[in-house]
Amino acid sequence: MELNGSGTWWKAAVVPLATLLAGALLTFLASWFWWFKKVRQSDAEKLSLAAETLVKRVNDLERQLGLVNQAIVPISAAFQAILVKELTHFHTPVMDALMVKLGPPYILTDAEEQELIVALAQRANEMSSLITESERDAATMLPMVIKRVKTETALDSSALRLRVVALPREDQ
Repeated sequence: MELNGSGTWWKAAVVPLATLLAGALLTFLASWFWWFKKVRQSDAEKLSLAAETLVKRVNDLERQLGLVNQAIVPISAAFQAILVKELTHFHTPVMDALMVKLGPPYILTDAEEQELIVALAQRANEMSSLITESERDAATMLPMVIKRVKTETALDSSALRLRVVALPREDQ
């Protein structure tokens, strides 16, 4: 089977076949390029979304930690204020003046603090009918609460560190 007397028929079939294969290869490469580009964009979007989610969660945790740090001191300070209110009386002006300095802000000197502790111990041991059992308890507790408030307010929030702790389940 000769075409145009050129000698072999396969030479005439090679050019269209090579063109067909080259077209198929180029189509495959173009399709693969665009598919791979789409996959990379999708992966980048997923990573970006994951990073945004992570940043939001970290920001929420920082905000919650800040609220916890703010809540710890005021709880003790509020309890201290309740005890001071219960112990404040018109007939104890020296002790009342010292309790006013408990704050906020805390402005008691060490000597005044010791004087207040002695006065509170006397109040706790006083057995007159003017002092209720609740006042005795408040006088006993206030020195401990003062110490706690001083310790908590002295903490620098930058010195605190958030730690994740795994605990075993109680139902196992």
